[in-house]
Amino acid sequence: MLFKLFNAGRFISRGCGEHPTRIIDSDELIYVIQGELSMFEDTRQFRVKQGEWLILRRGRRHGGKALYPRNLSFFWLHFCDLDGGLDRIPQHGTAVAPAEFTGYLQNFLNEQNRISPVDEIKELLFRLILCEITRTNGKSQLAELNATPLAEAAQRYINLHYMEDISLNQAAKVLHCNVEYLGRLFHQSFNESFSVALNRKRIEKAAEQLSNSTNSIKETAFLCGFNDIAYFRRKFRYFYNQTPGEFRRCHNGGHLNTN
Repeated sequence: MLFKLFNAGRFISRGCGEHPTRIIDSDELIYVIQGELSMFEDTRQFRVKQGEWLILRRGRRHGGKALYPRNLSFFWLHFCDLDGGLDRIPQHGTAVAPAEFTGYLQNFLNEQNRISPVDEIKELLFRLILCEITRTNGKSQLAELNATPLAEAAQRYINLHYMEDISLNQAAKVLHCNVEYLGRLFHQSFNESFSVALNRKRIEKAAEQLSNSTNSIKETAFLCGFNDIAYFRRKFRYFYNQTPGEFRRCHNGGHLNTN
């Protein structure tokens, strides 16, 4: 895909106003990191929730469908598709790895705001964002094809209860099945164990909080299901190759606008 990059920023709502209705001469990527954004483009309507992205096409009328909620925060990035590549990309979707998606956008903002930004770095980061969008849909389709209903139920259990003291044993009891059978089925469906998937979910949520809240690292660990701060730090470094403190320093800041 050939593209031309313009500017990017991060919007934080103060609970008033709404997205303006307009027609612009650039394409726009929106990625919601907290809350829900209601939008329309021509006759289509979208509800973009936390962890979801939306691409608005240039030359089309778009705008908000509701007032900005107070807890809303999202990244925006303006660019131009030069070769029709957007026709091969879904307009709206959910990120499989929201922390990575957030990280690429935050690093784009960090590079943009340097005294002498490097265009090659911005282009690389944007290509990584496009890869995440493509990878999101590929993985989602793969999961739909390969995951069994029981394994999917176990994954939903993780998504709903990751902040609690849960285990494969407890999931098996809740789902009324044999624990060894559930463990094998889960691994066959998602190519990772229940415990790895649980830690991955917890660490992704911790990364979101480190980027978007002022909670201490200890508070963040506790809110995401970790009772042992040393274990949390080890797992965080395993998934992100950074300490929680290093991650927070890299992912805070950038171009902000509010309403």
